[in-house]
Amino acid sequence: MNQRCNSLWLPPLGVGGSFALLLILFTGQAFAQTEATEKVLPGNPLDGRRLFVEHGCYRCHAVWGNGGTLGPDFATAGAGHSLAELAGTFWNHTPSVIEANHERGLEWPVFTETELANVISYIYYVKLFDEPGDPELGEQWFVGKQCVRCHSVGDDSPGPDRVPLNEFDRYLSPVMLAEEMWNHGSRMRTRQAEMEIPTPSITGREIADLQAFIRQSSTAREREIELLAPPDPNAGRRSFTSKGCVRCHGSDGRGSRFAPDLQEVLQTLTVSEIAGELWNHSAKMTSTMRQRGIQIPRFDGSEMADVIAFLYYLRFFETSGDASRGEQIFDSKGCSSCHAHAGRYPSSAGPDLGQSTSIGTLLGLATAMWNHAPAMQNLSGEDVEWPRFQGDEMSDLAAYLRSIAATPPKP
Repeated sequence: MNQRCNSLWLPPLGVGGSFALLLILFTGQAFAQTEATEKVLPGNPLDGRRLFVEHGCYRCHAVWGNGGTLGPDFATAGAGHSLAELAGTFWNHTPSVIEANHERGLEWPVFTETELANVISYIYYVKLFDEPGDPELGEQWFVGKQCVRCHSVGDDSPGPDRVPLNEFDRYLSPVMLAEEMWNHGSRMRTRQAEMEIPTPSITGREIADLQAFIRQSSTAREREIELLAPPDPNAGRRSFTSKGCVRCHGSDGRGSRFAPDLQEVLQTLTVSEIAGELWNHSAKMTSTMRQRGIQIPRFDGSEMADVIAFLYYLRFFETSGDASRGEQIFDSKGCSSCHAHAGRYPSSAGPDLGQSTSIGTLLGLATAMWNHAPAMQNLSGEDVEWPRFQGDEMSDLAAYLRSIAATPPKP
Protein backbone atom coordinates (compact mmCIF):
# COMPACT_ATOMS: atom_id res chain seq x y z
CA MET A 1 0.00 0.00 0.00
CA ASN A 2 1.35 3.39 -0.94
CA GLN A 3 1.05 5.68 2.04
CA ARG A 4 1.37 9.44 1.88
CA CYS A 5 0.79 11.72 4.82
CA ASN A 6 0.90 15.45 5.25
CA SER A 7 2.83 15.15 8.51
CA LEU A 8 6.37 14.14 9.32
CA TRP A 9 6.94 10.77 11.00
CA LEU A 10 8.64 11.29 14.32
CA PRO A 11 11.05 8.63 15.58
CA PRO A 12 10.04 6.54 18.60
CA LEU A 13 10.88 8.15 21.91
CA GLY A 14 12.14 5.33 24.06
CA VAL A 15 8.88 3.47 24.55
CA GLY A 16 9.33 0.43 22.37
CA GLY A 17 8.79 2.25 19.10
CA SER A 18 4.98 2.06 19.08
CA PHE A 19 4.78 5.59 20.46
CA ALA A 20 5.53 6.84 16.94
CA LEU A 21 2.03 6.00 15.72
CA LEU A 22 0.61 8.57 18.09
CA LEU A 23 3.36 11.11 17.68
CA ILE A 24 2.94 11.51 13.94
CA LEU A 25 -0.19 13.40 14.85
CA PHE A 26 1.77 15.95 16.86
CA THR A 27 4.10 17.18 14.12
CA GLY A 28 3.96 20.57 12.50
CA GLN A 29 3.10 23.84 14.17
CA ALA A 30 -0.25 22.85 15.64
CA PHE A 31 -0.18 25.77 18.02
CA ALA A 32 0.84 28.56 15.67
CA GLN A 33 1.99 31.98 16.77
CA THR A 34 -0.90 34.34 17.43
CA GLU A 35 -1.34 38.04 17.86
CA ALA A 36 -0.20 39.34 21.24
CA THR A 37 -3.70 40.61 22.03
CA GLU A 38 -5.41 37.31 21.28
CA LYS A 39 -6.44 35.04 24.11
CA VAL A 40 -4.64 31.75 23.58
CA LEU A 41 -4.73 28.37 25.23
CA PRO A 42 -2.43 27.84 28.21
CA GLY A 43 0.44 25.55 27.39
CA ASN A 44 1.82 24.03 24.21
CA PRO A 45 1.16 20.28 24.02
CA LEU A 46 3.97 19.79 21.49
CA ASP A 47 6.53 21.01 24.01
CA GLY A 48 4.65 19.13 26.72
CA ARG A 49 5.14 15.86 24.85
CA ARG A 50 8.89 16.52 24.69
CA LEU A 51 9.03 17.24 28.43
CA PHE A 52 6.95 14.13 29.11
CA VAL A 53 9.75 12.08 27.61
CA GLU A 54 12.74 14.11 28.82
CA HIS A 55 11.58 13.93 32.44
CA GLY A 56 10.89 10.21 32.18
CA CYS A 57 7.16 10.45 32.83
CA TYR A 58 6.61 7.59 30.36
CA ARG A 59 8.39 5.19 32.73
CA CYS A 60 5.28 5.17 34.92
CA HIS A 61 2.54 6.57 32.67
CA ALA A 62 1.32 5.37 29.30
CA VAL A 63 -0.27 7.33 26.48
CA TRP A 64 -2.79 5.20 24.57
CA GLY A 65 -1.23 2.10 26.16
CA ASN A 66 2.37 2.98 25.26
CA GLY A 67 4.55 3.46 28.32
CA GLY A 68 4.57 2.41 31.95
CA THR A 69 1.71 0.90 33.91
CA LEU A 70 2.48 2.15 37.41
CA GLY A 71 0.32 5.25 36.94
CA PRO A 72 -2.84 5.92 34.92
CA ASP A 73 -2.86 6.17 31.14
CA PHE A 74 -2.82 9.89 30.40
CA ALA A 75 -4.87 9.44 27.21
CA THR A 76 -7.91 8.82 29.39
CA ALA A 77 -6.92 10.53 32.66
CA GLY A 78 -7.02 14.03 31.17
CA ALA A 79 -10.25 13.82 29.24
CA GLY A 80 -13.01 16.21 30.20
CA HIS A 81 -11.15 17.81 33.10
CA SER A 82 -10.38 21.47 33.58
CA LEU A 83 -6.91 22.86 34.12
CA ALA A 84 -7.74 23.24 37.81
CA GLU A 85 -8.89 19.62 38.07
CA LEU A 86 -5.77 18.33 36.33
CA ALA A 87 -3.52 20.45 38.54
CA GLY A 88 -5.33 19.06 41.57
CA THR A 89 -4.95 15.50 40.28
CA PHE A 90 -1.22 16.09 39.83
CA TRP A 91 -0.96 17.18 43.45
CA ASN A 92 -3.22 14.44 44.86
CA HIS A 93 -0.98 11.72 43.45
CA THR A 94 2.29 13.42 44.37
CA PRO A 95 3.06 11.20 47.43
CA SER A 96 2.91 8.02 45.35
CA VAL A 97 5.05 9.66 42.66
CA ILE A 98 7.62 10.69 45.26
CA GLU A 99 7.72 7.14 46.60
CA ALA A 100 8.07 5.63 43.12
CA ASN A 101 10.90 7.99 42.22
CA HIS A 102 12.69 7.26 45.49
CA GLU A 103 12.43 3.49 44.98
CA ARG A 104 13.84 3.80 41.46
CA GLY A 105 16.55 6.26 42.39
CA LEU A 106 15.17 8.96 40.12
CA GLU A 107 15.54 12.68 40.62
CA TRP A 108 12.43 14.70 41.33
CA PRO A 109 11.47 16.52 38.10
CA VAL A 110 11.32 20.28 38.51
CA PHE A 111 9.30 22.45 36.12
CA THR A 112 8.99 26.11 35.32
CA GLU A 113 5.46 27.47 35.19
CA THR A 114 5.52 27.38 31.37
CA GLU A 115 6.82 23.81 31.32
CA LEU A 116 4.14 22.54 33.69
CA ALA A 117 1.49 24.28 31.59
CA ASN A 118 2.87 22.50 28.53
CA VAL A 119 2.84 19.08 30.22
CA ILE A 120 -0.71 19.48 31.51
CA SER A 121 -1.85 20.74 28.10
CA TYR A 122 -0.26 17.66 26.48
CA ILE A 123 -2.09 15.33 28.86
CA TYR A 124 -5.37 17.03 27.93
CA TYR A 125 -4.57 17.21 24.23
CA VAL A 126 -3.87 13.51 23.60
CA LYS A 127 -7.51 12.64 24.16
CA LEU A 128 -8.32 14.86 21.19
CA PHE A 129 -7.42 11.86 19.02
CA ASP A 130 -10.09 9.22 19.34
CA GLU A 131 -9.44 5.54 19.14
CA PRO A 132 -10.48 4.01 15.78
CA GLY A 133 -14.12 3.11 15.38
CA ASP A 134 -15.59 -0.38 14.96
CA PRO A 135 -16.27 -1.19 11.27
CA GLU A 136 -18.83 -3.88 12.12
CA LEU A 137 -20.82 -1.42 14.16
CA GLY A 138 -20.31 1.13 11.39
CA GLU A 139 -21.99 -1.20 8.92
CA GLN A 140 -24.92 -1.57 11.31
CA TRP A 141 -25.32 2.21 11.56
CA PHE A 142 -24.90 2.60 7.80
CA VAL A 143 -27.83 0.27 7.17
CA GLY A 144 -29.92 1.02 10.25
CA LYS A 145 -29.82 4.79 9.77
CA GLN A 146 -30.70 4.26 6.07
CA CYS A 147 -27.51 5.91 4.82
CA VAL A 148 -27.37 3.00 2.38
CA ARG A 149 -30.37 4.38 0.48
CA CYS A 150 -28.44 7.48 -0.60
CA HIS A 151 -24.80 6.38 -0.40
CA SER A 152 -22.56 3.54 -1.51
CA VAL A 153 -19.25 2.31 -0.12
CA GLY A 154 -16.59 -0.03 -1.43
CA ASP A 155 -17.55 -1.78 -4.65
CA ASP A 156 -21.27 -1.16 -4.24
CA SER A 157 -22.74 0.20 -7.42
CA PRO A 158 -23.40 3.92 -6.85
CA GLY A 159 -26.35 4.06 -9.17
CA PRO A 160 -28.03 7.29 -10.24
CA ASP A 161 -29.34 8.09 -6.76
CA ARG A 162 -26.48 6.87 -4.54
CA VAL A 163 -23.48 9.07 -3.81
CA PRO A 164 -20.26 7.09 -3.22
CA LEU A 165 -18.31 7.73 -0.02
CA ASN A 166 -15.13 5.99 -1.12
CA GLU A 167 -13.15 9.23 -1.20
CA PHE A 168 -13.20 9.25 2.61
CA ASP A 169 -11.35 5.95 2.83
CA ARG A 170 -8.02 7.81 2.92
CA TYR A 171 -8.75 9.42 6.28
CA LEU A 172 -8.20 7.80 9.66
CA SER A 173 -10.17 10.50 11.46
CA PRO A 174 -13.94 10.93 11.02
CA VAL A 175 -13.62 14.72 11.08
CA MET A 176 -13.54 15.12 7.29
CA LEU A 177 -16.71 13.02 7.02
CA ALA A 178 -18.32 15.27 9.66
CA GLU A 179 -17.20 18.35 7.72
CA GLU A 180 -18.80 17.05 4.53
CA MET A 181 -22.02 16.23 6.36
CA TRP A 182 -22.16 19.77 7.73
CA ASN A 183 -21.43 21.43 4.38
CA HIS A 184 -24.13 19.42 2.61
CA GLY A 185 -26.56 19.23 5.54
CA SER A 186 -29.35 21.26 3.96
CA ARG A 187 -29.22 19.28 0.73
CA MET A 188 -29.15 15.98 2.64
CA ARG A 189 -32.16 16.89 4.75
CA THR A 190 -34.12 17.97 1.66
CA ARG A 191 -33.34 14.66 -0.03
CA GLN A 192 -34.30 12.71 3.11
CA ALA A 193 -37.65 14.51 3.24
CA GLU A 194 -38.31 13.67 -0.43
CA MET A 195 -37.56 9.98 0.24
CA GLU A 196 -39.46 10.02 3.54
CA ILE A 197 -36.32 9.04 5.43
CA PRO A 198 -36.15 10.34 9.00
CA THR A 199 -33.04 12.45 9.55
CA PRO A 200 -30.70 10.20 11.53
CA SER A 201 -29.05 11.29 14.76
CA ILE A 202 -25.42 10.43 15.52
CA THR A 203 -24.64 9.47 19.09
CA GLY A 204 -21.55 8.33 20.95
CA ARG A 205 -18.79 7.10 18.67
CA GLU A 206 -21.09 6.20 15.78
CA ILE A 207 -19.43 8.60 13.33
CA ALA A 208 -16.05 7.01 14.12
CA ASP A 209 -17.63 3.59 13.48
CA LEU A 210 -19.02 4.81 10.13
CA GLN A 211 -15.58 6.09 9.17
CA ALA A 212 -14.02 2.74 10.08
CA PHE A 213 -16.63 0.94 7.95
CA ILE A 214 -15.87 3.15 4.95
CA ARG A 215 -12.16 2.41 5.31
CA GLN A 216 -12.66 -1.33 5.69
CA SER A 217 -14.98 -1.45 2.67
CA SER A 218 -12.54 0.35 0.41
CA THR A 219 -11.43 -1.51 -2.69
CA ALA A 220 -8.65 0.92 -3.56
CA ARG A 221 -5.37 -0.91 -4.15
CA GLU A 222 -3.16 2.16 -4.00
CA ARG A 223 -4.95 4.08 -1.32
CA GLU A 224 -3.18 7.27 -0.24
CA ILE A 225 -3.68 7.71 3.48
CA GLU A 226 -3.88 11.29 4.65
CA LEU A 227 -3.02 11.93 8.27
CA LEU A 228 -4.46 15.33 8.97
CA ALA A 229 -2.31 17.99 10.56
CA PRO A 230 -2.82 18.29 14.32
CA PRO A 231 -5.95 20.31 15.03
CA ASP A 232 -5.22 23.78 16.34
CA PRO A 233 -7.65 25.07 19.00
CA ASN A 234 -6.38 28.63 18.55
CA ALA A 235 -7.13 28.49 14.82
CA GLY A 236 -10.49 26.98 15.76
CA ARG A 237 -11.20 29.98 17.97
CA ARG A 238 -10.55 32.28 15.02
CA SER A 239 -12.84 30.25 12.75
CA PHE A 240 -15.48 30.18 15.47
CA THR A 241 -15.44 33.98 15.34
CA SER A 242 -15.04 34.56 11.60
CA LYS A 243 -17.81 32.14 10.65
CA GLY A 244 -20.34 33.81 12.92
CA CYS A 245 -20.66 31.12 15.59
CA VAL A 246 -20.00 33.78 18.24
CA ARG A 247 -23.18 35.62 17.30
CA CYS A 248 -25.21 32.87 18.96
CA HIS A 249 -22.76 31.12 21.26
CA GLY A 250 -20.70 34.09 22.50
CA SER A 251 -16.99 34.82 22.08
CA ASP A 252 -15.92 31.96 24.35
CA GLY A 253 -18.79 29.64 23.53
CA ARG A 254 -20.44 30.52 26.83
CA GLY A 255 -23.88 30.92 25.30
CA SER A 256 -26.50 33.60 24.85
CA ARG A 257 -30.28 33.83 24.61
CA PHE A 258 -29.96 32.29 21.15
CA ALA A 259 -27.80 29.26 21.97
CA PRO A 260 -26.56 27.25 24.98
CA ASP A 261 -23.24 27.35 26.84
CA LEU A 262 -21.05 24.98 24.85
CA GLN A 263 -18.66 24.41 27.73
CA GLU A 264 -21.46 22.81 29.73
CA VAL A 265 -22.92 20.90 26.79
CA LEU A 266 -19.67 19.48 25.43
CA GLN A 267 -17.41 19.24 28.47
CA THR A 268 -17.31 15.43 28.69
CA LEU A 269 -17.48 14.61 24.96
CA THR A 270 -14.76 13.22 22.71
CA VAL A 271 -13.98 14.56 19.24
CA SER A 272 -16.22 11.98 17.56
CA GLU A 273 -19.06 12.78 19.93
CA ILE A 274 -18.68 16.52 19.32
CA ALA A 275 -18.75 15.89 15.57
CA GLY A 276 -21.96 13.92 16.01
CA GLU A 277 -23.54 16.68 18.08
CA LEU A 278 -22.73 19.24 15.38
CA TRP A 279 -24.66 17.10 12.90
CA ASN A 280 -27.56 16.47 15.29
CA HIS A 281 -28.08 20.18 15.86
CA SER A 282 -27.17 21.36 12.36
CA ALA A 283 -30.79 21.67 11.22
CA LYS A 284 -31.78 23.83 14.20
CA MET A 285 -28.57 25.88 13.95
CA THR A 286 -28.98 26.61 10.26
CA SER A 287 -32.63 27.55 10.77
CA THR A 288 -31.71 29.97 13.56
CA MET A 289 -28.90 31.48 11.50
CA ARG A 290 -31.21 32.06 8.53
CA GLN A 291 -33.77 33.76 10.79
CA ARG A 292 -31.06 36.05 12.13
CA GLY A 293 -29.61 36.78 8.70
CA ILE A 294 -26.33 34.99 9.43
CA GLN A 295 -24.62 33.26 6.55
CA ILE A 296 -24.44 29.47 6.98
CA PRO A 297 -20.72 28.75 7.37
CA ARG A 298 -18.84 26.33 5.17
CA PHE A 299 -15.78 24.56 6.49
CA ASP A 300 -12.78 23.68 4.32
CA GLY A 301 -9.57 21.79 4.93
CA SER A 302 -8.81 21.50 8.64
CA GLU A 303 -11.29 24.18 9.73
CA MET A 304 -13.84 21.75 11.14
CA ALA A 305 -11.11 19.86 13.02
CA ASP A 306 -9.79 23.13 14.44
CA VAL A 307 -13.24 24.27 15.58
CA ILE A 308 -13.89 20.90 17.23
CA ALA A 309 -10.51 21.20 18.96
CA PHE A 310 -11.51 24.66 20.22
CA LEU A 311 -14.81 23.29 21.53
CA TYR A 312 -13.00 20.37 23.14
CA TYR A 313 -10.65 22.78 24.91
CA LEU A 314 -13.43 24.96 26.39
CA ARG A 315 -13.45 22.81 29.51
CA PHE A 316 -9.70 23.21 29.91
CA PHE A 317 -9.67 26.97 30.40
CA GLU A 318 -8.62 28.24 33.77
CA THR A 319 -11.42 29.66 35.88
CA SER A 320 -10.89 32.86 37.82
CA GLY A 321 -11.57 31.17 41.13
CA ASP A 322 -13.36 32.45 44.23
CA ALA A 323 -11.16 34.10 46.88
CA SER A 324 -13.64 33.61 49.74
CA ARG A 325 -13.85 29.87 49.05
CA GLY A 326 -10.08 29.86 48.67
CA GLU A 327 -9.62 31.22 52.21
CA GLN A 328 -11.79 28.43 53.59
CA ILE A 329 -9.75 25.90 51.60
CA PHE A 330 -6.50 27.38 52.94
CA ASP A 331 -7.64 26.68 56.49
CA SER A 332 -9.51 23.41 55.94
CA LYS A 333 -6.67 21.77 53.98
CA GLY A 334 -4.17 22.59 56.72
CA CYS A 335 -2.12 25.08 54.70
CA SER A 336 -2.23 27.51 57.62
CA SER A 337 -0.35 25.06 59.85
CA CYS A 338 2.84 25.63 57.84
CA HIS A 339 2.30 28.90 55.99
CA ALA A 340 1.61 32.41 57.15
CA HIS A 341 -0.73 34.45 55.01
CA ALA A 342 -1.69 38.10 55.14
CA GLY A 343 0.08 38.46 58.49
CA ARG A 344 -1.87 35.59 60.04
CA TYR A 345 -0.72 32.27 61.47
CA PRO A 346 3.02 32.98 61.49
CA SER A 347 4.99 29.78 60.99
CA SER A 348 8.64 28.95 60.38
CA ALA A 349 7.86 25.73 58.50
CA GLY A 350 7.05 27.37 55.18
CA PRO A 351 7.21 30.81 53.58
CA ASP A 352 4.59 33.51 54.04
CA LEU A 353 2.41 32.99 51.00
CA GLY A 354 1.04 36.49 51.27
CA GLN A 355 4.46 37.81 50.25
CA SER A 356 4.62 35.82 47.01
CA THR A 357 3.29 37.09 43.69
CA SER A 358 4.29 34.03 41.64
CA ILE A 359 1.57 31.78 43.13
CA GLY A 360 -1.34 34.10 42.40
CA THR A 361 -2.19 32.15 39.27
CA LEU A 362 -3.34 28.56 39.16
CA LEU A 363 -0.30 27.46 37.16
CA GLY A 364 2.09 29.41 39.39
CA LEU A 365 0.60 27.78 42.48
CA ALA A 366 0.61 24.30 40.92
CA THR A 367 4.24 24.71 39.84
CA ALA A 368 5.42 25.85 43.28
CA MET A 369 3.55 23.03 45.00
CA TRP A 370 4.93 20.40 42.62
CA ASN A 371 8.54 21.58 42.80
CA HIS A 372 8.52 21.70 46.61
CA ALA A 373 6.41 18.59 47.16
CA PRO A 374 9.25 16.34 48.45
CA ALA A 375 10.25 18.96 51.03
CA MET A 376 6.61 19.48 52.00
CA GLN A 377 6.14 15.75 52.48
CA ASN A 378 9.23 15.57 54.70
CA LEU A 379 7.90 18.39 56.86
CA SER A 380 4.36 17.04 57.06
CA GLY A 381 5.38 13.64 58.42
CA GLU A 382 3.03 10.77 59.02
CA ASP A 383 0.76 12.66 61.41
CA VAL A 384 -0.39 15.23 58.85
CA GLU A 385 -2.89 14.16 56.20
CA TRP A 386 -1.83 15.06 52.67
CA PRO A 387 -4.30 17.68 51.38
CA ARG A 388 -6.29 16.72 48.32
CA PHE A 389 -8.07 18.98 45.86
CA GLN A 390 -11.21 18.46 43.82
CA GLY A 391 -13.02 20.44 41.15
CA ASP A 392 -11.93 24.08 40.98
CA GLU A 393 -10.48 24.19 44.51
CA MET A 394 -6.99 24.89 43.19
CA SER A 395 -8.32 27.92 41.29
CA ASP A 396 -10.10 29.14 44.42
CA LEU A 397 -6.93 28.78 46.49
CA ALA A 398 -4.91 30.66 43.87
CA ALA A 399 -7.54 33.42 43.84
CA TYR A 400 -7.26 33.80 47.61
CA LEU A 401 -3.47 33.93 47.54
CA ARG A 402 -3.66 36.47 44.76
CA SER A 403 -6.00 38.62 46.83
CA ILE A 404 -3.81 38.64 49.95
CA ALA A 405 -0.67 39.35 47.92
CA ALA A 406 -2.32 42.60 46.86
CA THR A 407 -3.39 43.47 50.42
CA PRO A 408 -1.00 45.04 52.98
CA PRO A 409 -0.36 42.79 56.01
CA LYS A 410 -2.48 43.44 59.10
CA PRO A 411 -0.67 45.35 61.90
